[in-house]
Amino acid sequence: MKVRRPLVYRSINSLESAGLIRPSKTEAGVQGSERTVYSPTARGKTTSAKWLESIVEHPRDARIELLAKFVLRSRANMSNKSLAKRQRDLFSMFAQEFKAKEKAAKTNTKLVARWRYESIHAMIRLLDSVIDG
Repeated sequence: MKVRRPLVYRSINSLESAGLIRPSKTEAGVQGSERTVYSPTARGKTTSAKWLESIVEHPRDARIELLAKFVLRSRANMSNKSLAKRQRDLFSMFAQEFKAKEKAAKTNTKLVARWRYESIHAMIRLLDSVIDG
């Protein structure tokens, strides 16, 4: 995956403005100009730790946010099981809601309701595999 340079710099500026990172040193760049290396502030470390422990509130956000949390937690040698258990508990409630909506759906919206249920059910199966893993 390639991230566009303007997005990277906007993100760095936002994190620095929020007090989550700070410039820590400069070093020679590969293509000439110096580059700035950033380090997390104490507030940045706390915010990051809280985010890594928090569940994703809605299934539509799981594809990017939850997967990112699992990857970053793995890189930091953190277990994903406790997060997966808490996430599964929440998503199980969504699954029950989606199943009820599917049963009550009219013919023209039944397929969409079924899609939502099957999608959340797939996420729950994945979370179960992380827990059992």
